[in-house]
Amino acid sequence: MKHLIGVGMLAVAAPAFAQSFVDLAEARRGSHPYSSLLQIEAGAIGTLADSKDSTVGLDDTISWDGSAYYYDEAFGSRRSTVEAYAGRDGLFAGFQDGKIVGDDTVTRFELRARPWLFYRDGFYRGDTLVRNGFYEGSDYEGYLGFGREAQQGLYIELGPFYRKLRFRGSELTPPSFTLPEDYSAYGARIHVEQNTLQMDRRRGLPQEGFVVTVMGEREWNDSGPAFGAGGFATELPDAVWRARGRLEWYVPASDQATWEIYAHGGWQDEKDRVQNTEGQRPLGNIWGQGQLRLRLHLGESISLTPFGELQYTRTLDETAAINDQKWFFGAGVETYVHFSDSLSAHAWYSWVDNENRASVEIGEDVHGQQMFYVGMVLRIGATRR
Repeated sequence: MKHLIGVGMLAVAAPAFAQSFVDLAEARRGSHPYSSLLQIEAGAIGTLADSKDSTVGLDDTISWDGSAYYYDEAFGSRRSTVEAYAGRDGLFAGFQDGKIVGDDTVTRFELRARPWLFYRDGFYRGDTLVRNGFYEGSDYEGYLGFGREAQQGLYIELGPFYRKLRFRGSELTPPSFTLPEDYSAYGARIHVEQNTLQMDRRRGLPQEGFVVTVMGEREWNDSGPAFGAGGFATELPDAVWRARGRLEWYVPASDQATWEIYAHGGWQDEKDRVQNTEGQRPLGNIWGQGQLRLRLHLGESISLTPFGELQYTRTLDETAAINDQKWFFGAGVETYVHFSDSLSAHAWYSWVDNENRASVEIGEDVHGQQMFYVGMVLRIGATRR
C-alpha cells in the first residue's frame, strides 16, 4: 500500500517513503510529505514454501530486489508534477498539469509497463493450487486522464487507455496447454477518490483519516482463438468490465502507536480469463486482501509494525462449472531503522497460507507461503513540504 514509515530526529522528520507500481497506477492524489524526492531501495528477498512443488513453482530461494522512485511536484517552468518508478512489480512514468485544460482540471499522462508477469491458470483442490497452465507475459499501457475535485477531498477522474499484452511459455507450462495469442486492448476508465488524511508533521506520516479509491473500466480487445487445456479452453469476450478498490485508514492509538488498515480488491468479468489469473494478487474474478497493522514507534529511530492479513478469492473449481470460494489467513511484521534523514534499513516478514503468492524473481515464477526481505533505503535530494 501507499504508506510512509518515519520518525523524527532532533525535531527534523526523517521518513522513509514506500511506493509500489499498484499504488501509482490506482491511487490518484495520495498525501505526500515531500515536494521532491529521489529514493532508491535495494536488498534481498526470499521465499520459503511450506511444501515444495515444482509443478506450480513452490520453492525456497533468495533473490535480489530493489526499486527506484522519483517525485517532483514543481517540475519545469510550468511547475507540473512528475513521478517515475521502476521495480520488480513494474515500470511507471506519470505527468500531471493543471494548466493544459484549465478551469481547475488536472490533465494526467501515464505510461505503464509490467514486463515480468506470471499467470497462474488453475484451481484449488482444498488448499492446494493445481495448474491448468502457468505461463508468463507482459503488458504495456498508455493512459490520458482528466480530473478535478467535485468537492473538498473528493476527486473524480476519467479517460481513455490503450494496452498491449504479450504471452510466452515457461518451464511451468504443460505441453497440453495452449497459450493465449498476443492482443491489443483499449477502453475507458474512471477513478473516484475520497481523501480525509491528516498528517503527523513531526514524523511526516499519516496520523488519522482515510483514502479510499474506486476504479471502474470497460475494455474492448482483439484477442485471438480459444486457449487453455483439454475441455477447459475458452475465448476471451470482445469486451469486459472491471472494478477495483483500495483503502488506507489510519486510527491513532497513542502518540507512539497508530492502527493502519489496508485493503485492496476487485470484481471482474467471469470470462476475463487473462486478468483473473494474474499471479501477483489473489486469483479469481472476485478477490480481496487486507491487513490490520499496528505501527509502533520505538524511540527516535525505529518503527515496528506487526500485522495480520486476510485474503479472499473466488475461482472456478476443477469442473470449470462451479465457483469455489476460499479464505486465507496470514501474519507478519515490518520494521524500519533510520540512521539519518537520507539512510534507513528496511525489513519485513510475511506468511499467508495461500500457495498463490507473488514471485520473488523476474525471470522465473518462484514463490512460497513465507516471504521475507532485508534492504537499505537511500533518499537523495529530499525536500520536505
